[in-house]
Amino acid sequence: DLWMNDSPVAQAPRQVLKSTLARARELGYELCTGVECEFFVLSPEALELADRQDRQLKPCYDQRALMRRYDLVAEIADCMHELGWNPYQTDHEDANGQFEMNWQFADALTTADRQTFFRYMVKTLAEQRGLRATFMPKPFANLTGNGCHMHLSLWDRDNEQNHFDDPRGELGLS
Repeated sequence: DLWMNDSPVAQAPRQVLKSTLARARELGYELCTGVECEFFVLSPEALELADRQDRQLKPCYDQRALMRRYDLVAEIADCMHELGWNPYQTDHEDANGQFEMNWQFADALTTADRQTFFRYMVKTLAEQRGLRATFMPKPFANLTGNGCHMHLSLWDRDNEQNHFDDPRGELGLS
């Protein structure tokens, strides 16, 4: 949390989220989120993709490109597992040199904190291998950009009922 003059800064994003979540709790709700973080793995100078063999026109889910960076993505997943995040998916994303990693959803503040730490962790582990990782939205004009899909669900306070789930509703949604 960002503090100034011995009190939290009300306009800081984390404080705004905490305030919003407190209001939701007063109404009996818990906001849960999950994210799909995308990033590029680049050369040490960050001028080109680290994997020069990653040249397919449609590289999404390219297992060979994923395996060439297996050491990095496996260590990231192992770290997430050790931290108790329950990672469940890693893939080569839509652009050359781009990857996506997902972990189990949690309350919105926990997910936000994890996403912030995830970015630091990925960059640090890439640097240890002499590489760079970037989460920039559009580092290359000719490639699909990075995104971060967010999944939202609204639960009761005990996290027993997802209020978006309705088997009778269109597509199973309330």
